[in-house]
Parts: sequence; C-alpha cells; structure tokens
Amino acid sequence: VAAAWPKRRRVTKASWTVYQRLAHAPRRFEIIKDPPFNDRLGEYRWTVGAAERAAGRAPRTATSPPEETVAHIRDLARDDSVAAAAATEFLRRPEVAHRAMSDADTRTALYRAQRDRDDQAHAALQKRNPALKRIEHSLQFLELTGYCHNYVAGIKKAVQHLHDNPLSGEERAVAHHLLEQVQAATDFCRSVIDTGELSMDEQLARLLDEEEPP
Repeated sequence: VAAAWPKRRRVTKASWTVYQRLAHAPRRFEIIKDPPFNDRLGEYRWTVGAAERAAGRAPRTATSPPEETVAHIRDLARDDSVAAAAATEFLRRPEVAHRAMSDADTRTALYRAQRDRDDQAHAALQKRNPALKRIEHSLQFLELTGYCHNYVAGIKKAVQHLHDNPLSGEERAVAHHLLEQVQAATDFCRSVIDTGELSMDEQLARLLDEEEPP
C-alpha cells in the first residue's frame, strides 16, 4: 500500500484501509482527491465502502460471509486505538464477552494484559512512594520466614504422629515424592536467595508440577 501511495500523493485525510482499497485503482491519484458526500456524516469523506465502490468492488456488508466480515473488521482495527475502542465496545456485550473468554488464547492474552497493567500501576505507585518498596521488601521477607517456620512446625507435629502410626507402602511412596518436591523447592529457594536468578531447568519445573509420584 505504501508503494502504491507515495507520500506526495497522500493528499486526502483518509484511513489506511481506504488507501488500501484504492491501491490498485487505475486512476487512484485523481479519485482520492474527490471524496464522495456521506449522508450519514453530512460531509465529503472517504469511507471504506465508498473506496470499494470507487475501486469497482461491491462494499462488504453484514450479509457478507463471516470470514469476509472478520477480515474487514481486522483491516479497520489495524490502528491500536481503534482496535482497543472496538474491543472495549464488543466486550461490554455479555454474550460476546462469554464467547471471547471461552477461547484459551484470548483468556491468556487478557490475563497477561491485566497483570502487565497491574505491574505498571504498582511500579508507578512505588515511584511516587519510595518508602513503599522498602516496606514491601520487609513484608516479603517476613512472609518467607513465616512459610519456613510453619513448615518446620508442621513437620515436627507430623513426625510425632507417624511415630505411633506407621505408613503403608503406598503412603510412603507418596510421602517420599512430596518430600522430593519440598527438597527441590528448598534448593531452588536457596539458589534464588543467593543469586537472585529465578530461572529453573525443565526437570525441576516438571518435578515441582507433579502431583502424583511417577
């Protein structure tokens, strides 16, 4: 489209989609200078439908096949601000929102966007209140030590109970597997404390995600 419309030829304010629809029109440089009158807007302005008619194609309508309609909407939403406004409007409809959230990729994208937005808001809050970061650091450290104290206290209580109530072979297998996860998580936590590196290898990630012994 850019090649079909050198900058000096882009004389009329119109959307990218209008220029795209007229990109192969033989008289496009003359056509673009003469936008048709739009009855709905009450002014001379190019619309996508008008551009398609000027290019000799029937404009897409609500009766077009769904895939054509979707493609048309996608063209109109190339501008991020337009896409955001359209998505906001569509997701206000309960049925549309329900169908959108039924798609796993859409849910992931929305959750990621919400998390990123929360992170940005939190970072801005920390920037305005430098003391907040130190307070949160102290709270996170207390949370970590609390987990450790609770685990140690719980294990002491569990071991005393096991002394009088031996486990079966199957129960021992499950307990050993869970203790392996605990040990792996402990080693990983110690590594993060010492190095600050959060990445873990595939084997460790798989072990921590397993709910049952192999």
